[in-house]
Amino acid sequence: MEIEAPRRSPSPPLPDAAAVAAAAAAAVSSVLGDDDLLREILLRVGLPTSLLRGALVCRRWYGHASDPAFLRRFRDRHPPRVLGVYLDAAAGGSSQRPRFHPIRPVPELAAAARRAASFFDAFRGSSASILDSRGGRLLVSAFDDRYESTQFVCSPLSPAADTVVVPPPPPPPPTELTSNEECIIYHYGELLPDDGDARSSYFCVVMGYSEQQTTVHQYELQDMYWVVRASAAAQLPVSPPKSRVMLFDNTKFYMLSATNKILVCDFASSSISAMELPSGVANEHTGSIMLSRGDGCGIYLISVKEPQLHMFFCKVGGNNASNWLLVDTICLDEVCLNLGMTSCAFVDGQSAGVKIRAVGDNVKFVILEMFGAIVFLDMTSRQAEKVYEMMPEDPEFVRIHPLMLIWPPVFPRLKEECDENW
Repeated sequence: MEIEAPRRSPSPPLPDAAAVAAAAAAAVSSVLGDDDLLREILLRVGLPTSLLRGALVCRRWYGHASDPAFLRRFRDRHPPRVLGVYLDAAAGGSSQRPRFHPIRPVPELAAAARRAASFFDAFRGSSASILDSRGGRLLVSAFDDRYESTQFVCSPLSPAADTVVVPPPPPPPPTELTSNEECIIYHYGELLPDDGDARSSYFCVVMGYSEQQTTVHQYELQDMYWVVRASAAAQLPVSPPKSRVMLFDNTKFYMLSATNKILVCDFASSSISAMELPSGVANEHTGSIMLSRGDGCGIYLISVKEPQLHMFFCKVGGNNASNWLLVDTICLDEVCLNLGMTSCAFVDGQSAGVKIRAVGDNVKFVILEMFGAIVFLDMTSRQAEKVYEMMPEDPEFVRIHPLMLIWPPVFPRLKEECDENW
């Protein structure tokens, strides 16, 4: 008896490879051909370096990526990223130069981190220190073997690692003394402007103190010449600062004085006043207080007290007296625990083992020196990272300067003969 095998229905013909490719291309084109969708995709690439690569796909992508309105949206969604920090040690001979350490390294930024790390190799044979950092630029002072200094405005991450020699700070202005016994002590603050400003410019604030008055002069370097932008004076005796805690937002200059007050110089009105610290806050030791810019609407003050990091905000304008608002508190014991560090040991609410070394604008991040380690603390996510663990042979680090990724990205100039699709 023969059993007939069941008949199978014929298999459908396999789609033609060319047809599949055409369908996929049509699907991609329907997305990437939509300008609104393309902008949303570019908005989510995360890093300025990725945005720059996307801009090089074609002229149309370039137009979207480099559009100023789009760049404002991109910055709002992705605040400027810290690439790493330079650890600047106390002067110690001709070989002493800042050392770079990356923060939250990712493969895409490895080349930028290597460029930053090797930047000070160009200063071989001389010592160098960083006076200020702003965005992706540094204000550097280099000393030769005769201890003669030269100052530079540097962009370590630019394609050519731009370095411009700039004049040294101006001498103190002539001041008429009220008596033969009067003595004026001068302090200098050298500060870079915002990252979008002139690449070879910087500000110098000259502060003069005496028992009778306080004077502040603001200079700006324009076309390699020092120009007085503003001056202010007041019969307000304020002791010289114990540390370099100062803040400059182009219209006002703030500096922590030795009398536990903040000196406020309003250049627009040529006035100087003294601002009280928040209630319960005192400048107990170097690194216990730091100031931060607040996008023109106010300033922040960060302090270490008890096992906590406190963040205060004061709106600029009106009466400067005690308008501080406590806006955030972080337990440093938890930070130590998450990093596997020995729990903080505080005595009478203070610890010289924790120092605030640097603060980002709007307190987006804080860099701390905690019990022999340099710690980066993201204030938004509360994530902490141990950047560097100091060794016994390490010199004392007198300054720690963050280096940000360049913003806005430097897009290449298009050639007129380039076609739409490149």
